[in-house]
Amino acid sequence: MSVLTMEKTPQKFTIEGPKFFKKHLDKMVKYDLEVTDNPITTSEISLFMILHLYTDEMGQIRSLTKDPAVSERRQLCISNISSEHALTYETVKKAFDKLLDRNYITEVYTEKGMHYEIVDYGKYTQLIDSNSEEKSSYFHIPLALFQEKIFGQLIKQRYQRGPIILLKLCEYIQRQIGINRRTVEDVELIKGDRTMSYLKENLKTTAKRVRNYLSIINNIFSFVPVEKKLKQPSPNRRNRRRDFVQVCIEKFDFTLNSVCFKKINEKEQRRTFAKYRKEMSARIKNANIPLKTRQINDIANSISRMVNYSVHFEVVNLSKKMLDYTIASVADKLEELHLKGQLSSINSIGAYANSRFTTALHEFRKYYMGPAEVIDVKAAYEKVYGHYPTFLEEQDNNR
Repeated sequence: MSVLTMEKTPQKFTIEGPKFFKKHLDKMVKYDLEVTDNPITTSEISLFMILHLYTDEMGQIRSLTKDPAVSERRQLCISNISSEHALTYETVKKAFDKLLDRNYITEVYTEKGMHYEIVDYGKYTQLIDSNSEEKSSYFHIPLALFQEKIFGQLIKQRYQRGPIILLKLCEYIQRQIGINRRTVEDVELIKGDRTMSYLKENLKTTAKRVRNYLSIINNIFSFVPVEKKLKQPSPNRRNRRRDFVQVCIEKFDFTLNSVCFKKINEKEQRRTFAKYRKEMSARIKNANIPLKTRQINDIANSISRMVNYSVHFEVVNLSKKMLDYTIASVADKLEELHLKGQLSSINSIGAYANSRFTTALHEFRKYYMGPAEVIDVKAAYEKVYGHYPTFLEEQDNNR
């Protein structure tokens, strides 16, 4: 029996945000949501989602904040999450302890200290492309979902299944991206539908509370009524509870906000990132600049940001030139500060380098791009994402 193999068409888009494994979602739904004696709470599910912002590829969490100003001693303080996500400390602390008890996260002790891990995250990562019978799949949670800080509202208003619905919607959109990878050129065409009865059943609540829930998540998932039914008042005056025609929504179309997507050329981007990270590492090593692991990782994150930006400069054939300029500019500045003995006076090398990359990008735009090229980049970006790129808008504001 012959098997016809074809090269898989690469996806044009993906959801920008941390990955979440389907097996973790299944565990929550099958084992911890339906139990009657100790069901998982809204705050526990929300916090588990939030923790995915801070994990590495193997599920290790060595910091509970993205703020480079936080000292290494305080990086694992739970208060970081409460302040960054507009949640009360007591809510986060209680949910964190319960996640430890339920074995969603665990404490790991090594010679270098303690860190947290998302249980089985590393295992599921290794199973993605393995040849074993057990497989794992994942989807992405939109970064914008965390930026909107909606979890506090879901917790306060006791939408226990609200975060679960969000995860299922993310999974559905991710699957649609893959199914329609050959045809979708506009992310706004990626949509789905849900009935009111489905939402009431899965949220275990009333139609009024469903509408309120949809208003909370509206900036991320937009639900538009597409099927309505008119309910006439009862003809029997004695039993009549209302004397007006009621409009009942029976079905919605939903879409994910276009800002939650990013256009990808993943293989090429990884290759480009590796090249420039290696180049920066060589510059640091040859100049004997004494940097710690965290500082090197912070600089690598900034390089990754520049590589992501560079994709949008391809429309004017300035991608490589932009990266060459920004990487060299930051490396030159770090070397200059080191030779002058001024590097040690900087509180956060990572934050400083990130700022210098932004400055270098501004300089590149100013000195190497004409007005027509800037317009072309903005127009191409807006066509894909529905808004103009913030990295160019910020440069305009600084001019």
